[in-house]
Amino acid sequence: MSREKISYPRAALSGVVIFLYFAIFTAWLPSAMLRSSVLSSAPRNVADGIILVVWGGFFGIGLVALRWAQDRELI
Repeated sequence: MSREKISYPRAALSGVVIFLYFAIFTAWLPSAMLRSSVLSSAPRNVADGIILVVWGGFFGIGLVALRWAQDRELI
């Protein structure tokens, strides 16, 4: 399998998209959910469990998406 060189703008855009996905869905979203009225009133261990599932789910989806994109030579 030969790989073609990727242009700088495409590489930069890919990097920004990947960074934004992980920043939003594994950092900002779980933090915002913890501050929400629903989870802030729940017991701490329940809220932590929900946040762990959300974080783990989005992290896993991101890793699978990166592998998928790599297999198809998109990144």
